[in-house]
Amino acid sequence: SCSEDEERLVRDLFRGYNKLIRPVQNMTEKVDVRFGLAFVQLINVNEKNQIMKSNVWLRLVWSDYQLQWDEADYGGIAVLRLPPDKVWKPDIVLFNNADGNYEVRYKSNVLIYPNGEVLWVPPAIYQCSFLFQSSCTIDVTYFPFDQQTCIMKFGSWTFNGDQVSLALYNNKNFVDLSDYWKSGTWDIIEVPAYLNIYEGNHPTETDITFYIIIRRKTLFYTVNLILPTVLISFLCVLVFYLPAEAGEKVTLGISILLSLVVFLLLVSKILPPTSLVLPLIAKYLLFTFIMNTVSILVTVVIINWNFRGPRTHSSIESQSKVEVMELSDLHHHPNCKINRKPNSDLGVGVGTDSCRRESESSDSILLSPEASKATEAVEFIAEHLRNEDLYIQTREDWKYVAMVIDRLQLYMFFIVTTAGTVGILMDAPHIFEYVDQDRIIEIYRGK
Repeated sequence: SCSEDEERLVRDLFRGYNKLIRPVQNMTEKVDVRFGLAFVQLINVNEKNQIMKSNVWLRLVWSDYQLQWDEADYGGIAVLRLPPDKVWKPDIVLFNNADGNYEVRYKSNVLIYPNGEVLWVPPAIYQCSFLFQSSCTIDVTYFPFDQQTCIMKFGSWTFNGDQVSLALYNNKNFVDLSDYWKSGTWDIIEVPAYLNIYEGNHPTETDITFYIIIRRKTLFYTVNLILPTVLISFLCVLVFYLPAEAGEKVTLGISILLSLVVFLLLVSKILPPTSLVLPLIAKYLLFTFIMNTVSILVTVVIINWNFRGPRTHSSIESQSKVEVMELSDLHHHPNCKINRKPNSDLGVGVGTDSCRRESESSDSILLSPEASKATEAVEFIAEHLRNEDLYIQTREDWKYVAMVIDRLQLYMFFIVTTAGTVGILMDAPHIFEYVDQDRIIEIYRGK
C-alpha cells in the first residue's frame, strides 16, 4: 500500500542519516542553497523606534545526496513531506532582526523529491530594524510625503561561503509579491534583491539583501494635517482684515497661535525623535507659527497707533503725512485723507489773529476794563477751539496711519503666506506622483 511504501522509504532514507552534518560527500564541497522571499503583508512601520514589522514566506531549496530514491522501488512516491527537524537545514537568519528572535516560529514541513532536492517554505513574521544598516535609517525630511527603504539581509549564521553558498531562488532578483496584501498606509514602489559575495574576505562570505522600498500614502495626512494647517496659516492673514480699532484682532491671533501649538504636539507624537533633519510638515508649522507671532506683534503696534492722541504723542510731521498719503493711494482709499492744512488756516485762527493785529495796531487806543476782559475771553475761546481742532486732527491722523499700515500688512502677509505655503509643500519630490499599486504587484509576481 501507499502508506507502507512511504514508511519503508522513510526508514531506508534515514537509516544512518545524521542531520547535524552538512549533506556533502567531500568536506571541501559546498552546499548550494537557493533562497527567495515572498512578501505577504506589511504589518506596521514604527517611525519612533524605526522598525518595520512584516509577514513573509521564506523559500529555501538545497540538495541532500542522502535523500535520493527511485520512484519505481517505492510505489511511485514523487514527494515526501516530513517535519523540518528530521533533516539538515541551513541556518539562514535575518541579520538585521529587531526583536532578537532569529528562529522561524512555525516549523512547516519540508518537501523532499527523489533527486534529493529539499524545499522548505516556512512563514515568518519579522521585525526588521531600520537602524541596523545606516542606509536604512528613516529619513523624515519630506514627512508625510516621504519614501523609505528597508533592508532585509539574510545569510548563514555559522557557515561561510565555502561551506554554504547562497543563490537567488529561481534566479529572480526581486521579492515575490504574488500573495501580497495591500497596505492601507504604505505603497510598495520597488522590491529588488541582490546576491552579495565578499571575495576579499577569507573565507568567502555570501548573503542576500532584499530592499523593500515603500512610500507613504498621503490622503490621511493631507485631510487631517496638511489642509487644517494651511487653513490656519491663512487665518493669520484675516487678522489684518478686521478694523484697526478692533481689539478682537489680538484675540483672533492668540486663538490661532493656540491651535498651532496643539498641532505641534500632535506631530511630535508621530515623528521619530531625531535632530538630524527637520520634517517638511514641521517646517511648515514652524513657518506658520512665526508668521502668526509676527502678526500679533504688528497688530499690537497698529492698535497702539490707532488710539494715539496729542496728550501722549505729537502730531505727524508733514513729510510723514505725504508718505502715508502715497501708501494709501496704492490700495485705493481716496475718501480717507490726512488734513494737510496748517493750524493757522483754520477759520477761528484767522479771526483771532485779526483781533490780535487790530489790538496791536491800536496801541494808542485805551480799552475800558470791561472791553479788555471781553477781549481776553474771546482769545481764550479761540485758543480752546484751536486746541480742540488740533486734538481731533492728531487723533484722526494716527487712526488713518494705523488703517493704512493695517491694510498694507494684509497684502504683505497674504503674499508671504502664499509663497511660503507653495515653497515648503512643493519641495517634496513625490507630492504629485500617483502609485499604481496593482501594476507594481503584477510586475513582481513570481511567475
